[in-house]
Amino acid sequence: MRKEKKENILGSICNAIYQIWQGDHAIVYFSFYKNISEEIFSALFGIYLIKFIYESIEKRVDFSKLFIMVSIFCIVHVIIHLTSAFHSYCQKIAEMKVYRHIFQKVIKRAKRIKIDQYENPDFYDKFSRALDEALEQGIWGMLFTTWGVGAIFGSIVALVILASVDVMLIVFAIPPIIGSLYFGIGESSEQFAARRDETVGKRKMEYAKRVFYEKKYASELRLYPISRVLFGLHRDGYMERYEENKTHQRKIGIYRIIETLLFAGIVTLGSYLYITYRLKVAGSSAVAAYIAMITAVGYVVSSVSEAIEYFSRAGKLCMYMNNIKEFMECETEEDIKDAVLPSDNMGEIVFENVSYHYEGSEQMIIQGLNVKVRQGEHIALVGENGAGKTTLMKLLMGLYPVSGGRILAGGRDISQYEPSAYRDCFGTVFQDFQIFSLPLGENVLMKSPETEQERQLVVDSLKKAQFGEVLEKMPKGIDTYLTKEFEEDGFVCSGGQAQKVAIARVFAKKPDVVILDEPSSALDPIAEYNMYRNMMEASEGKTVFFISHRMSSARMADRVLFLEHGRIVEEGTHEELLGRNGRYAEMFRLQAQNYQDEMGGGLYAE
Repeated sequence: MRKEKKENILGSICNAIYQIWQGDHAIVYFSFYKNISEEIFSALFGIYLIKFIYESIEKRVDFSKLFIMVSIFCIVHVIIHLTSAFHSYCQKIAEMKVYRHIFQKVIKRAKRIKIDQYENPDFYDKFSRALDEALEQGIWGMLFTTWGVGAIFGSIVALVILASVDVMLIVFAIPPIIGSLYFGIGESSEQFAARRDETVGKRKMEYAKRVFYEKKYASELRLYPISRVLFGLHRDGYMERYEENKTHQRKIGIYRIIETLLFAGIVTLGSYLYITYRLKVAGSSAVAAYIAMITAVGYVVSSVSEAIEYFSRAGKLCMYMNNIKEFMECETEEDIKDAVLPSDNMGEIVFENVSYHYEGSEQMIIQGLNVKVRQGEHIALVGENGAGKTTLMKLLMGLYPVSGGRILAGGRDISQYEPSAYRDCFGTVFQDFQIFSLPLGENVLMKSPETEQERQLVVDSLKKAQFGEVLEKMPKGIDTYLTKEFEEDGFVCSGGQAQKVAIARVFAKKPDVVILDEPSSALDPIAEYNMYRNMMEASEGKTVFFISHRMSSARMADRVLFLEHGRIVEEGTHEELLGRNGRYAEMFRLQAQNYQDEMGGGLYAE
């Protein structure tokens, strides 16, 4: 568990207000103005006006003067309410502006954060909290702050009126107010700490719950007794949250008891006893002054109590904005000084003694790997799961930083290239590709097709990926939405169809280097063979790396690299490796036995 620390409430509030101010200046200024003016008027209306009315009656002041004063207060009261109604309208508009500002800020940062950070559970927590909680809670934290500031201004006005009658009453109010503010801040810190520490347990509970209602888990839940394990995971998450909550709520309860005693025991009881003493024993207070004192004391007590509650809630809500601050401080890809843009042709790719291990782990995923790939060469990466094939490709694209050695492309260390421009040279299909709830055209082009040429490029790419027959049956063509997230008549791709859409992205991009990582696992062997044949024809003169567990595809490669434990243990053409009767030949023949009947011996014939 993370080390406990005292949260900086004031810093959190200032940070939240600044974030909201960046999204919408006007709502911050307007909120402070509106709530401060409301509370000041409330104090004047509730204390001074009542005192004025009673004094006017005692001194038999002319009714016209009393009428004018009351009328002025009523007019101001109406204006205050109209302002409040207008503020509610402005608040709704501001919420959308602030949401958009923070969302764009977080997403832009997320695109620059090193991809290996996504392997870290702490990073996942920060990201989810930054988006889910901060966006929802931040503006309310600011509003509670303005209400709290307004309540303080109202209390000051009430204290001034109180001091004008008897300055001694200030002695009963100030110390408890300071103490209550201190303990209120402590309570807010504990509330945020309680929410923060329950994140891991909550994630376990949410995952276990999600598994039971998501379609992709339905079969396994019914065929295997995994539900017992999931119930156990949910129980563990619940117990973690329960224990953390119990500790924090005990401290919160103590803070609240102390706050209550300070107000009930000192401010209210003490001041009322003193007022009674002045009235009964000293006989120095008139009825109007007595009423003003009682009203002012009650107003101070309620206003300060409200201010503490507002600031407590504001502190708790604004602390969620710290999640954005923490997220924005996550390690990103460094801006490379004098970064170089890649040339039109990537040229030769060289791995020089390349090694890699995940951050926080000493186990080497890639170790001492050396290989040169000529421009236009088609390379098949073969090996068992966990051999390091996918990791090697992510190192090539600069998604992971090498732990040792270097990678050269076009004669330069890839770390010298401008990252986004360098990655734009690659066309990739990974085994964990994603289909977006967007039109088919956007899913292929990865942007909106803006010209007729771009629309035709999408169609041609889909046909090359063997998606043409499906496309012809779509009434809206490439404007058809994929998934039913936004449209009930959206098209839901099968596994094989989704892979064809992902493969079409590579055809549409026309990159210098093509990387295919298990892009055809959901295709039948014939469809896979045709897909690779089309890809190789379209990639003539381009460098291609492809990973496939169906080793027949390796026959199309100029060279095969067989990996084990992050090292290249065999290298050569398909025929050369078969002739050596090594690990590659063993795996090929073993797999061929399973597919000979299905393929009629054609693809797997030696």
